[in-house]
Amino acid sequence: MNIRNELLCIWSAVLFVIIFTIGIWPLTHFLPPHLPTASAEEIAALYQDRTWQIRLGLFLMMGCSGLVCAFVAAITVAMKRMEQGAGPLTYTQLSAGSLGAVLLIIPCLVWTVAAFRPDRDPQLTLLLNDMGWIMLFMPFTTFVVQNIAIGLAILGDRNAAPVMPRWVGFLNLWVAVLFVPGGLLTFFKKGPFAWSGVFVYWVPLVVFLGWYLVMFAMLRKSALRAGAAV
Repeated sequence: MNIRNELLCIWSAVLFVIIFTIGIWPLTHFLPPHLPTASAEEIAALYQDRTWQIRLGLFLMMGCSGLVCAFVAAITVAMKRMEQGAGPLTYTQLSAGSLGAVLLIIPCLVWTVAAFRPDRDPQLTLLLNDMGWIMLFMPFTTFVVQNIAIGLAILGDRNAAPVMPRWVGFLNLWVAVLFVPGGLLTFFKKGPFAWSGVFVYWVPLVVFLGWYLVMFAMLRKSALRAGAAV
């Protein structure tokens, strides 16, 4: 039963990616993101022209973000095997990963406020739009801490049969590094370090999806191996 529940939490990652993608792309059209240099009138027009699609997309994005907690729980179970009990790295990943889910929900709520009254002053819509994008990308620290904890746990695994290959540990450390540029968006409205730029939006997006794919495959393999050993 425990292995079945663990697999259920692992597969929640796939459901999260599918629903979140539907919300952020064909519905809200937040992929690619709004340009930081867009005028208040341009941003207001986007919310006015696609009010119901944006509301529905944000509803889906916020709703599926809770599935991240289930995936974090699956990582926690795997890390307990690595540390042979719930050690400090396990608890660090659990707390940082859970907070990361909250940091996905809050921007959706802010954008929902913008879409709730699309006829308000365009300057207020621009403010809410800015808040959403900055809140989504700038709080990179929780994701960095989460990935460092995972990486160190994998590299420190002393089990006879390691829970995950060492290269997955190094991958997590690299992912942590690639999330750091998100904090630089406060200094730029144009270029690669703006929130629509390659180092703040596109690289983290590709890295995040790639990390999810790798961790899903490795966690599933680990859970099935643990189930076979019971």
